[in-house]
Amino acid sequence: MKEKAMNTRLVARPIIGCLTHSHFWEGPCRAGYKKDMTPEAEAAAADQAFIAAKAELAKATPEIEMLPAVDARYDETFVVPHEVYAKIEEDIDRVDFFLCMNWRIPKLERYRKPVVIMQNGNEGIDFAAYCHSIGVEAYVAMDLQDLNEIAHLLWVRKVVASTRALVLTHGSIPTFGLQSVIRDPELIRQRYGMEIVKLPFRDIFRYMDEVTDEEARPIAERIIKGSMETRVNKDWFINDIKYYLAAKRMMDAYDCNAFSTACHELCTSEIPQQRKFTPCVCHSLLKDEGYPSGCEEDLNALLAMTIMQAAAMRPAFMGNPNHETDELLRIHHAVPALCMNGYGTKPLQYKLWAFTGQGFGGKFQVDFTENNDKWITLGRFNPQADTICVKRGEVLKSEYDAVYCSPYYYIKMDDARTFMHNLAYFGHHQVLVFGDYVNMIKKLGLVMNFKVLEG
Repeated sequence: MKEKAMNTRLVARPIIGCLTHSHFWEGPCRAGYKKDMTPEAEAAAADQAFIAAKAELAKATPEIEMLPAVDARYDETFVVPHEVYAKIEEDIDRVDFFLCMNWRIPKLERYRKPVVIMQNGNEGIDFAAYCHSIGVEAYVAMDLQDLNEIAHLLWVRKVVASTRALVLTHGSIPTFGLQSVIRDPELIRQRYGMEIVKLPFRDIFRYMDEVTDEEARPIAERIIKGSMETRVNKDWFINDIKYYLAAKRMMDAYDCNAFSTACHELCTSEIPQQRKFTPCVCHSLLKDEGYPSGCEEDLNALLAMTIMQAAAMRPAFMGNPNHETDELLRIHHAVPALCMNGYGTKPLQYKLWAFTGQGFGGKFQVDFTENNDKWITLGRFNPQADTICVKRGEVLKSEYDAVYCSPYYYIKMDDARTFMHNLAYFGHHQVLVFGDYVNMIKKLGLVMNFKVLEG
């Protein structure tokens, strides 16, 4: 399988700039005491600045892989020596951004690489404004907090660009159940770098046939054992796990690290009826492992999910919204994840019920009021793939239905009526993550070049 996109790291080339002078003098841009302004004194100060900057880099987010720092000293000619640029250019194809500290680096813009200037003062702001004016991406970090926040945004962008989704399709454009779908996957690849591999939804079943009971049963038994209440045919539940393992095998075969499948068309083929499974648990399990997995070939939701799972560092739910009152929205589907409070956190308690009246097709019944945060965030892209609609709310209660799409989550929000009207430009499925990420998504919009409508 393609490396999990969330395992990627940003590669930064730290460059620690310093203006040192060839001899002592004073003037309109240079004043002080001679003992501090000799070449020897300034060289010693530059040595200490370099050591201090490298110590600060050690505190940066682990989302960054720091290449060896470059000591970039230059004199009053403002010309960076060739040997310094030779060090800057090492592994330059791997570099995602330059991290400039202390003084600016003259002519660094020649590489057309994003630049983060970590400097609390006029140097950083001035250089960033210059970069923007000539079309070079640039950000100002006044301190380590800024650096880590900026890096996280750039990391999310790289995660999305490192995503290659296997989408099993019936081939209809648009699909029967989702008229609002992004119809051209090339829009997603060109804008965000995320690839979509579309293949017939029937192709997965040869992989499913290769999965043995011995492979699937331990996973099925572990899930059943962890359930507070089981209302699914235990003999048939193994088929849900076989589908999940088949999805992983097929993702591996096509070098993918995200997944989606047709739903209405899969259902009407009657293959799930014959094989006694549904894909719901597959989606839940993949998301808990850090692989975006969306229902119904919904590229709008899958794109939003890929961004929001990385931004929040936690798996997402997706479902159908319904207006209950002007202050209450209901959303339901059968695909909650268990680590909704964050990857590596304690899984939420769950019941394992059946999607169908016959007892096949497992679904997790999870209580979203176990959210460690007061807020949740909803999001979905429009069919043009250039705008996301986001909304914050608070889960008030969870309800469950014995069959079909469940759980139901009731979300308190301001002006749910206007939100539903706004969705007429985006479509219905909503991606939900625990926590308030509206402001972060707005910042991501600036970094990733999409518009944000706060519903």
